[in-house]
Parts: sequence; C-alpha cells; structure tokens
Amino acid sequence: MNYIMKNKDEIQADLVIIGAGMAGMAAAVFAANRGISAVVVGGAGAFEYSSGLLDLWALTNPDSGYCKDPWQGIAQIPKVRPRHPFLKIPESEIGMAFDELTDAFKQNSLTYTGLPRENSRIITAFGTTKPTYRFPMTMANNVTAFKEKKPLLLLDFQGLREFRAKFVQQVLSSTWQNINIAAIDFPQMSQRSELFAPLMAQAMETEQVQDKIVEAILPLLKGEQSIGIPAILGINGSENILKRLEEQLAVKIFEIPTSPVSVPGIRLKETFKKALADTSVTRLTGQRVLLTALKPGSEFILETGTNSGINTTRIQAKTCLLATGRFLSKGLISDRKGVKESVFNLPVDQPTDRERWHGETYFDPKGHAINRAGLITDEKFRPIGKEKGPAHENLYAAGSILAGQDWMRTRSGSGLSIASAFHAIGQIAKKLLS
Repeated sequence: MNYIMKNKDEIQADLVIIGAGMAGMAAAVFAANRGISAVVVGGAGAFEYSSGLLDLWALTNPDSGYCKDPWQGIAQIPKVRPRHPFLKIPESEIGMAFDELTDAFKQNSLTYTGLPRENSRIITAFGTTKPTYRFPMTMANNVTAFKEKKPLLLLDFQGLREFRAKFVQQVLSSTWQNINIAAIDFPQMSQRSELFAPLMAQAMETEQVQDKIVEAILPLLKGEQSIGIPAILGINGSENILKRLEEQLAVKIFEIPTSPVSVPGIRLKETFKKALADTSVTRLTGQRVLLTALKPGSEFILETGTNSGINTTRIQAKTCLLATGRFLSKGLISDRKGVKESVFNLPVDQPTDRERWHGETYFDPKGHAINRAGLITDEKFRPIGKEKGPAHENLYAAGSILAGQDWMRTRSGSGLSIASAFHAIGQIAKKLLS
C-alpha cells in the first residue's frame, strides 16, 4: 500500500473518506489499523449532539418492545426489513467491529463496557432509561443502580439547565422510591447565571475543583449507595476523575447523559483524534468537498476547502468511502422533486413521490418511508449506479446514508455506522492488496 505523499495543496492516498461523523471516523480508525493511507474530509460531525452511547439494535417490532438481546433483534431483521444493510454483514463481523473500535478507545483512555449479548439500560436526563449495547465506564454504575434500585442521591448543579434532579426523581418514582435529591454550586462558577456542561467538564480536570465538589457533597450524604450526576467528569481522564471522587466520598458515582451539548459526545470526538494521531490517516478538519471527478476505471480527484473556497486542497485517491450521513449533515438533500445524493449525484432509493414520504400519523407504527431512503449498495457496500451495477468499482458507502434502514427508530445508529464502516474498509483493504 502507498503512504501519503503531500505537496503544499495536494495529497495522494489510497483512500479518501468523505464524512467525519461516526461512520467516517470509525472507518478512519479501521483504515489506520490496516496501514491504509487515508484522508478524512468533513466537518466536526455531530458528536456534541450524541449521548456518547454506542447502540447496536434495540427495536425490531414496536409491539414487542425493546430487545434485551440485540443479536436476537438483528436475527429478526429479514422478516421486517428485507433490504437492511445489516443483512450484508455477518454477525461475527459486527462483533469484531465493535471490539476493534472500543479497543482503540481504551488504548486512548476511554473505556467502554457492556454485556456480550445483552442491551443495558441507562438512566437519562429525562428520567427514562435508554437501551444501549456499549457505554462509557463512567456510566457503569448507572446501569447497576437502576437494576438494584438501592438508595440514590441525584445531584443538581445550580445554573445547569440540561439537568434537573427533581424531574428525574419524579419520573423514576413509580418504581424507585428511595431517591433523594440535592443541589450545590459548582466551584468557581457560582456567580454565573447559567452553566454549560463542557465548561464544567474542563474545570473538573483540576484536583482543586474536584476537592471542592467533594467538600460540598459530603454533608449531603445520608446513607445512599450511589450518587448520580450529570455527565461533567472531564473531557480527558474521566475515569481517573471518577475513581478519585469515589475514593474520597466512599460511595459509587455514575454519570447521566444530558441533552446537547454532550460531554460524552465530545469525549468520543477527542478520542477519535487521539486514536488517529501519528497514523497513516490525515484529517482535513472543517473542510468539505467542493468539486469531484467520478469516471469509471479512474482514480478519484477531489477538491476540498472551506465554504469560502480559500486554501483548497486537491486529493487524488485510489478508493473512496462515502460516509456523509443524511439530511442534517447534507449527505442527502431534498427539494420538491425528490431526494438527491450531494457529492456524486448517485441514485437515491426513495418513495416515488413526496406524498409517500410520511405515514398518516407522526407515530405511525410502520415508520416513515423517507427515513429508509438512501443508497442501495451491492454486497461490498458499493453504491449502485444508474446502470444497475456499481457506480464506480472503487466507491463505497457506510453509515446512515445507506438505504433500507431506519436507525433512529430501531436505535441502531452507532451499530450501523461502525459495522458498515468495518465491512467497507475490509473490502477496500482486499482491493488495495489485490
């Protein structure tokens, strides 16, 4: 494989990954692990808006409720989603994809945990529980506390709007009686009328702030077995911060994911950066594709840059992975005539007219057809072109842009992104070695 050769405004590589969300960044890690020279082009992704949880599969049939075993749910996909992308990926590959990615996270001080064949339930800032497959170690006691329902202290911070301990207590009260709540001022920020979780997390990385937090909490403890707090335990070193607080308070602590901007999501983004440092992968942060050339049998030539068009970069690559996401990230765009793919103008599988995009009700049990629109691919995850074969021999796709799935409804967004990226990179690696 060829490694990247750079000129001032030119890059040559084996692979260009378009998109820097979960699918694109996971693909970059998988590429780096295989020594593939790659360039990642895209914005910051939507990590700040994610919970930091890694879902695999949680809902096959709304009437049956959430799946305790995500693998059993995946096994039922052919009955309800015969064109789902998971059907192109062996179960063993899905498991390997999660293991390889979470191993990369752990090597960069962000440990994810979970059960081999079971979803766990995480208490959220809404007082509900979310089924998920893998979660940060700082939320491990969240799962245990909900299972055991022993005396719990929920902690508020004055001025933090993203979390209300009283609200969480009220929602959980029907099944969990012994929950106490308390509120404290966050050290060095008591004069602020409003607090922001990322700023609090950065401040939590100093032992001085940690000690002040401990000092404020100690008088509030009345025999509780654990303490639940909003997710603010640092951007870096969250596990060490958790351990230090638990040792000083002599009680288990767990984080509760909050609404955006999400600290666990920021941790994910920062960990991806660390995992890709000093590897065969180059990141063009904040850039987007301005021009492309897609000719059968030829290499990919892309021009990238910022919205201003200043300081553009020319990329020449043997293969390309499209991981641009859906409408919010503008991987797909829509108008009155229909849905289009935004980079290569690839055919998009979609309802025949706009009237068929949505069901009659918002909570239609069948879901909405527009949510399953996207790119149809072959078994190698190469998008199908207008001539019913691969649009390009060396063009691949991964993540939520794929047709036939409804990741939000089935609670499978991370699983879809991670597994399809793993499978596509596997195919690309074989191609480059052939």
